[in-house]
This record gives sequence, C-alpha cells and structure tokens, in this order.
Amino acid sequence: MPTSRLFASALLGLSFITGARATDNTAFTVAQQNDSGQPLVFQSTAALRKGDVIKVYASNAQPVLILQVAMCDESCLHPRVVKTLPLTAYYAGQSSSSQQFVLPEDGQVSFWVQRLGDLPSAPLNAHSGPWSVQFVDPFLRFASQSPPSTSAQPMAPSAFSLNDNTLRARFFHRTFVTVSLADASP
Repeated sequence: MPTSRLFASALLGLSFITGARATDNTAFTVAQQNDSGQPLVFQSTAALRKGDVIKVYASNAQPVLILQVAMCDESCLHPRVVKTLPLTAYYAGQSSSSQQFVLPEDGQVSFWVQRLGDLPSAPLNAHSGPWSVQFVDPFLRFASQSPPSTSAQPMAPSAFSLNDNTLRARFFHRTFVTVSLADASP
C-alpha cells in the first residue's frame, strides 16, 4: 500500500507541474472585455513572425459568423484587419470548417468573432406568408483592409479555454471555434 500511495502522490505532483507549465506557455490571452467582464478580443501573448501559421477550426457555426484577424505593433493600440475568415461551413450538410492563415508580417495578432446581419433577403413565395430566404455567399471572402461591417460588434463566447498554443471558445452553446498556432516553437 505505501508504494502505491507514493506513486499516486508523485503522479499527482507531476501532473500539477505539467499543468502549471502549460499556463506559462499560452500563446493567446484576453485583450479586451465587455462591461460584464466577458472576453471579446483575444491577442497573442508575444509578437509572432511573418510566415507563422494560424489554424482555425469551427463546428456548428451559424450563418454568418466570421473571425477577424488583425495585426499591430507591440503596443497594439491600432490593430488593422488583415484577414476575415468565414466560420460557417461551405457545403450544405457540413457542420465544420477548417482553414489556415499565414501571417503576412511580424507583430502581435488580435482576433475576434463577429456575426454579420443585414444580409440581402427575398420572399420565398408571395402566397407562402412571412417566409424569406437570405442570400449568403458560400465563399464569404471580404476585403482584407477593413472589416466587412463596422456595425457588427465582437461576440463574447459562452465559455473559453486558453491552453498552450490554442484558444477554444464556445458560442450559442453549440458553436465551437478553435484557434491555434501551427508551429509556435522558437
């Protein structure tokens, strides 16, 4: 019995040290919160290098959710959008999307999720009642220099976790977005 307790204590201590080390190596942090203290904007904890790859995976994303990726200098006072990535799956029937983005320059990276509204719509049938259909470009590629909608505010996740080189966030209780660094080794 004493040997098993010693082994269990050693294993517990090792997992605690590993967990503590994981929190020291996080690649992302919360950069901006709303009035309720919920995170809105996430940012890299260190400047990244041109050519670093950011992976984005989304599942069950509602139309039209996008991830805005911005870059800035060390103070990050004026981030500028360099890429807008659609989170909604391209094909009907698919529930997930996966993309990679290569950083175009050195610097801090900020990102946030937005839901776009005001999509063009048309009545389905004049006699069918209040039903309408919204037209959504499945490629959803936007200009890279400015946000597609200045009226759309960043969304706060229902829950999130920051582990090592990965941010995992949940929106609407069933939409999951994961942002990670493909290779964050120095």
